[in-house]
Amino acid sequence: MNFDEYNKVKDLTYLQYCDYLQNKYGIGLSDYMTKSWNKNPKVTRTQEGLVAHHKYEDHAILLSTKENAMKNPFEWQLAKNIVYCDYLEHLLLHILICEYPAEDRNPNEAVGIGGVINYIVPGLNDVYSGFKSKRDWQQKCYDKIINDEDVYFILLKRFKTTCKDNPYCTDTCLLKSFNQKFGIWSDEKNRSIYEEIFEL
Repeated sequence: MNFDEYNKVKDLTYLQYCDYLQNKYGIGLSDYMTKSWNKNPKVTRTQEGLVAHHKYEDHAILLSTKENAMKNPFEWQLAKNIVYCDYLEHLLLHILICEYPAEDRNPNEAVGIGGVINYIVPGLNDVYSGFKSKRDWQQKCYDKIINDEDVYFILLKRFKTTCKDNPYCTDTCLLKSFNQKFGIWSDEKNRSIYEEIFEL
């Protein structure tokens, strides 16, 4: 997602943006989970730089994990409820969930925010600091968004504004490296981007 496209979609609600992305990329190639609650490999489009997002993540967290998926209706795993997106579009989806959480969402689940601060942003911090993945599919996803760092900072500023009163949104919640825990990247390599994020 580049700057011009962000300006086109920035005022959409979460469900409107899901519809927009399904019109752009199509619905799921298959159901995300099989009947035995295992991920269906036919759903993936990472070779195109796209990841799969569950539309019902405004209701429940971690629907791509077997443990959490099994606690929720199987209908949420159906192809029609899968939204393809690049990593910046994925970040916007989660920000919109924070702005438009479902009224009947699961109790005691902070929808949207965990995906931002635990997965999407730590990974993108590494990418925009120079991290290269040895996994071909993952690097294709990074290559798709690498030239749109300006949009990344716009999205982070929006997230900080949207979630400023959320107890999970601390001054340092976005200052993370996803790959540090694997010993293949470090906070030190992300120091410059952390400083920029902190000043947003």
